[in-house]
Formats: sequence, C-alpha cells, structure tokens
Amino acid sequence: MTESPKQYGTIMRLKLGIEEAMPPTTKNSATQYSIFALCNKCGGTHDMEVSVILKDGPVEKQSIGHVYKDRNLPESLAKLSRMSNTCPATGRGSTQKDNRQIFLVPAKT
Repeated sequence: MTESPKQYGTIMRLKLGIEEAMPPTTKNSATQYSIFALCNKCGGTHDMEVSVILKDGPVEKQSIGHVYKDRNLPESLAKLSRMSNTCPATGRGSTQKDNRQIFLVPAKT
C-alpha cells in the first residue's frame, strides 16, 4: 500500500513574531555589571574593577557603545572613558576612550 504525497505531504510552518524569534538584548530589571575594557598596551581585555547597577542593561556581554548607540550614556558610564587602569601584563597605565571597547558584563547570580 502506497500513500499519496498529496494526502500526507503537508508542510507545517511556524511563524514567530519578532519578539519571539529573537532573544531579548536587554533586561528590564536592575542588574549589577562588571566593567571590562580593551587594553591599549597589551591588547587584552581587563577588569576595570568597577561595577555599576543598571536597569535595561544587556543580558550578555556587550560594549557600552553598542548598548547606548541610540540613547544617552548615563554619567556613571560616561566617566569610564576617563578612567586610567594599570595593565596587569605590562604594569603601564592605559585609558580606553572608545565606548565600543568598554564592556558591560552581567554579574553572575
């Protein structure tokens, strides 16, 4: 007994709305973030030993330049581009002025 493709060959397609198809990029609740920056001295990414609490921050590691591309940068984050950090590899001071090279990393809960 053979079955006709017309009878059993139905293709089902699931349509998802844009909200369901893409994972959220920001959280709506206040979350603590560690701050990391790309080092101008060694090229590595280092912990700036600073943390901030943000509402509507990213759900995963993202640069503050990306997160705040279309919004005003809060003063707590704007001052990061003026902070100098000591590179653990070279022992030299480094200041990262490019907001695309300063990262928010959600603290582990």
